[in-house]
Amino acid sequence: MSMSEKSVHSSLHQIEQQLADKNPALLQAFRLYHELDQVAYEMGLIGMDDSLANKTSWSPIITVIGEPSSGKNAFINQYLGGATTLVNSDNIGAQFSVLAHRNSENSMILPGTAVDGDPRFPFFHISDRLDQIAKSESRNINIYLDLKTSNSPQLKDKTIITAPGFSLNERQEGINLLRNHASELSDLVFVFFDANQFTIDDFKVTLPPFLKHAANSHNPSKFIYIISENNAQASAETVANWKHQLTNLGLQAGQFISLSSDPGASIQQTLEQKLSNIDIESAYRILSTLEEHITDFENVIVYEVSKALTHWKERTHFTLTLLLSFIALTLVAGEIQFGLVAILLDPFIASTGLFVLLVGLVPFHLSSSKFHAKFIKKDLLKRQNELGLTEDLPALFEKNLNFWRMMLPITTPITWTKEVQETLGMILTRAKGLVQSLNNSFNSQSATSDSGNDTFLNL
Repeated sequence: MSMSEKSVHSSLHQIEQQLADKNPALLQAFRLYHELDQVAYEMGLIGMDDSLANKTSWSPIITVIGEPSSGKNAFINQYLGGATTLVNSDNIGAQFSVLAHRNSENSMILPGTAVDGDPRFPFFHISDRLDQIAKSESRNINIYLDLKTSNSPQLKDKTIITAPGFSLNERQEGINLLRNHASELSDLVFVFFDANQFTIDDFKVTLPPFLKHAANSHNPSKFIYIISENNAQASAETVANWKHQLTNLGLQAGQFISLSSDPGASIQQTLEQKLSNIDIESAYRILSTLEEHITDFENVIVYEVSKALTHWKERTHFTLTLLLSFIALTLVAGEIQFGLVAILLDPFIASTGLFVLLVGLVPFHLSSSKFHAKFIKKDLLKRQNELGLTEDLPALFEKNLNFWRMMLPITTPITWTKEVQETLGMILTRAKGLVQSLNNSFNSQSATSDSGNDTFLNL
């Protein structure tokens, strides 16, 4: 086992131990991911050093988005309850910060590579996706990200992500990627706006794509838009104005809150109200994500690869048709010039010619198939990136590049067998049953936080 595999397996084992003390339903969900990994590996979608369990977060995540002047930083620092300040008003350094608990009075600031290489954090292997935006962009991971630790009890068993606001940035595409990725995994997303900025004209380029992303979320209500202002008397008017502007830019769902910067208690009270059920929201989000991953095998992965296989067959058949048309036109021209038809009617010449034609067409078809496959794989990788998938779609496609698959009109992926479908069906049935188990767990108040081993990050 390589060092990479040992690191991933060690982290997964640590998550499993934490879930064993936290919630039986989530522990069973985690173990179902083991079975799902086996299916994905056999299909060629993941390697030995990866796990689909890394596609979700196993503890609550809160993302806080906003400019430094929007009240975002005060919101976070006050929530930490007197712990070491983790967010500075000047916002110097990384654009995104992952705030995690560490049972030590000495806080630490680590580079983005610490987050990118640890499956316990929501930006695990995000550098791979940065490379899909621009070649070698992963080298700038420490510009995008850092990790900050604190002994604040508010960070126990949860992660907070701070994200930049919507001002234009030279690395805008990468920032959009990380912001959307964080909000997808989060159980709550707070979006701060400075009420002293009366219009959002500066955000007309960057904000609409985010609002569209939020509208397409499985849980649009998790987005909380906070208008931070000095004059509490103008709250209703300010909120109405901002809501109107955001609606014009594409806002479809979410909650609005107006915060006065004067009474600090209002921030704390708002946080407590919104975060009181975050453990429950996180648990149901995990089970929902598990079911989505299972159904994605057929509805997304197999569908996209089958579509690519169909396109591949069409291209190779078209190329073969062009060749046969060329041969036919050549024979017609030969008949006109030399009377070839009479010669070809000779049984010996006809059979020999047909044999030579078939012998030549087979390697031509194979070479043509491999040639077109290179372009299809590139298109499939692009589609994989568009869908935000970590499963290797080109690898599944490549498994179909054998002799019989290239010769026969088969467009179903070679590893999509009846046995695999039955296995996924059984896993999905068990996953759905975990929802009832989770209901019983919360109803009996048996799901409690771990009080003895609650340090999320061991540094």
